Amino acid sequence: MPQATLKNGATLNWGEAGAGTPLVLVHGSPGDGRAWGRVMSHLPTTRRMLTPDLPGYGGSDTLPSEIERRTEAMAEAIDQLIDSQGEDVWLSGHSYGANVALHAALSSKQRVRGVVLFEPVFMRALELAGEREELAKTRAFFETYLARVDADDRDAIGLMVDFWFGPRSYARLPANVREFLKSAAHKNATDVRASFAEQVLAEELSAFDKPVLIVCGGASPPVTETIARALGGMLPAAEVKTIPGATHAMLDTHAQAVAQMIDQHCR
Repeated sequence: MPQATLKNGATLNWGEAGAGTPLVLVHGSPGDGRAWGRVMSHLPTTRRMLTPDLPGYGGSDTLPSEIERRTEAMAEAIDQLIDSQGEDVWLSGHSYGANVALHAALSSKQRVRGVVLFEPVFMRALELAGEREELAKTRAFFETYLARVDADDRDAIGLMVDFWFGPRSYARLPANVREFLKSAAHKNATDVRASFAEQVLAEELSAFDKPVLIVCGGASPPVTETIARALGGMLPAAEVKTIPGATHAMLDTHAQAVAQMIDQHCR
């Protein structure tokens, strides 16, 4: 698989398929670039699809432990991947990867054609839009989750899964998937903390005039649409769409619909 050495000396790993205009697909937490596999099977091979492993996931090196602005540091790795392509790219992200993709789009605006964000967990949008009650409720839930992870509760990750994917989703997962999630809980908790600590300015969002599509699932928790509408209202060229019946698991359960959204937007 292709690899690049970042400015800080770390290695970034990514997968690549197809040929044509680059499309960078950023995975969520805790996963890696393979999370886009089912979606890619429905995308035309006339796109050059790049699926990076975010720092600390898959084959990519971890971020230094002293990093404070984690999402920005993740986005810097994506920025450097974008710069290496030699042409403008389309950019998409899912969940926490959508947050990273948004940060990368803001910092690499001149090299990004447009963006598709699938259920960004962009809590900063709630703060900027004055959705204080929704933000406080969501923060309180995830503080409980983080406390249980910190206490090494092996099944704490189930709280996060059931919140985003629906009640008893964790219990229905295959045993090997549950074991993977348990082993990745501390990394996921770090990403959750990062999603509540982002400091993007409203002025940065309003200055991003490239086309943005924000997608949420019709069966996802209400906060996903609240985030999508709040963020969409601050981006001048954004639209918000829904995939009926989908949850946060849409990359797997509604892969064809996700691919169609990307293909129709990225033209």
